[in-house]
Amino acid sequence: MNKLKQLLIGLSILMFLAMPLMAAGQSEAKAAAQPKSVEVWAISNPNETIIKAFDEAGAKFQEKTGIEVKYIRIPTNDFNTKLVTSISAGVYPDMIIWNTAPGIAFSSTNMVQPMDAVIAEIGEDKFGEGALKMFTSNGVLLEAPFLVRPAGLHARKSWLEKAGYDTTLKQDANGNYYMEGLKTWEDILVAGKKITDIPNGKYGLGFGYSRKAFGDSAGFVFSILSSHGARVLDDNNKVVVNTPQMRAAIDYMKRFWESGAVPAASTTWDGNSNNQFFITGDLGIALNSNSIAAKLNNETAVKPDDLIMIPMPSGPAGSYVQANPESITVFKTKNLDSAMEYAKYLLSAETQIEMFKTMGFGYYSPLRKDVMANELFNSLSDNEKVLMSDSAKAVGASFPGEPDARLSALYSSFFYDDILSRIAVDNWSVDQIVAEMEKKAKEALFD
Repeated sequence: MNKLKQLLIGLSILMFLAMPLMAAGQSEAKAAAQPKSVEVWAISNPNETIIKAFDEAGAKFQEKTGIEVKYIRIPTNDFNTKLVTSISAGVYPDMIIWNTAPGIAFSSTNMVQPMDAVIAEIGEDKFGEGALKMFTSNGVLLEAPFLVRPAGLHARKSWLEKAGYDTTLKQDANGNYYMEGLKTWEDILVAGKKITDIPNGKYGLGFGYSRKAFGDSAGFVFSILSSHGARVLDDNNKVVVNTPQMRAAIDYMKRFWESGAVPAASTTWDGNSNNQFFITGDLGIALNSNSIAAKLNNETAVKPDDLIMIPMPSGPAGSYVQANPESITVFKTKNLDSAMEYAKYLLSAETQIEMFKTMGFGYYSPLRKDVMANELFNSLSDNEKVLMSDSAKAVGASFPGEPDARLSALYSSFFYDDILSRIAVDNWSVDQIVAEMEKKAKEALFD
């Protein structure tokens, strides 16, 4: 009896000691049994076909991997507030697809997952230099370039052809599109003067020389500055406004204005004015997002077949388009592995091609240059090809440097727009404009 009692006591002790191990095993089994998922925050896009394309991608990914994709769609105006509030409370989404660089903005939290390995696997050469640069901080790629809304030079085909231009779209040895005689910003200035007909109220160049044209005007200025190699900060964090490149770029914008090809009324334009004046038939060339094409029909003064997209022209330093692409940001949450797997899936050429089959062309362009090489894009119109291929020229407000919140704030503070106002309204010299820019840059960036 004593032996039996001792045996029972021994078994009880063993069971007691084993309980934590059994509980741990049950917890692990339970965790393993729970389905994997990834929560994705994205802007609530009004375009139903785009939403459908993302939903289909999520569904196919889940079918392939068993990982559920949960989209949280947030109105644009509420996105930043919701994100800041959430992260301030220590709650991070698994993934964000947005166009305001959240990975860069919240990199100091140490919760942002670097994407260098993902892009290295795809190949850095598959992306434009600006696309990778705008998401890199201290040499680390914190976000993956994904999609961008295209923009470019909209022009009246009939006006250009009447002025003797061949508007046939051509490709050079590197596959870049161009039109003979319309390759550079200097060419655009010449063309603008040729197609201007002031007695009949027709102007060749529709650039808003107004602070109220914010967005369009700042984008125009930044494209000119970048194409001339001008910048505000150098790699040593020093203001470098007073340079030959900056002075040449500003002089060039003065030549645009003094050519007479830009309407005097553009000093009062808002961000929608160049669209309206182009659509009503009074402008020959306008730099804008692809929204103009969507508004042309057989009832508008400019018919759809009279719209031609000129490949983004170049300056001495190259050809660039200021843009805010949508990127993929992944946070180090409990679902990190699932989020990274979905990020790779979305960034694959195969997935993007399938998404474009659903969403169509025009609203978004791929930032992977090789996606455009797929035969799916052979059926695009020349205008669509130009818009989408020009997306490889996208750069951010800190280009050619890494993202700098101060430079982004400067871009949004009318710093660039005011250059145009000084030219057209105040008739300032290049010296005066450069002096003011240098003063404002130093005050804004270092005070």
